[in-house]
Amino acid sequence: MAMSGIKGQNRGALYIEKALKEFDRIILIDRLSDSWLTDAFYDEVNYIETDKKVLILSELADKQIHNIVWRYIEEKEAKEIIELYHLYEYSNRIDILEQGQSFGSLLDYISTGLLTKEEMIAAILR
Repeated sequence: MAMSGIKGQNRGALYIEKALKEFDRIILIDRLSDSWLTDAFYDEVNYIETDKKVLILSELADKQIHNIVWRYIEEKEAKEIIELYHLYEYSNRIDILEQGQSFGSLLDYISTGLLTKEEMIAAILR
């Protein structure tokens, strides 16, 4: 599922619509997040066995670990997906990991030491 195959405006929304048909869970890692977050998700050591098909969108190269798929996404499409996400925030199938999230977010739990990176990844992939 390559972004380059989708033309016109609102490519991010079209991409998510198509991805939701194929994947059980979608995680978008915002480019403004600290590199440790992106690196933690990209590191194969942190992955657990899951029966869900998971799509992780980020600035890193495409790869696949079992049924977890990484796809590179351009900044423009990422912004469109974030805007769309805020319209449908109640969905439990799309996660956005970005800096500046409010108190009580997974990133806040990590920064306060209540949760490790590994525990966060395990919680999201379940």
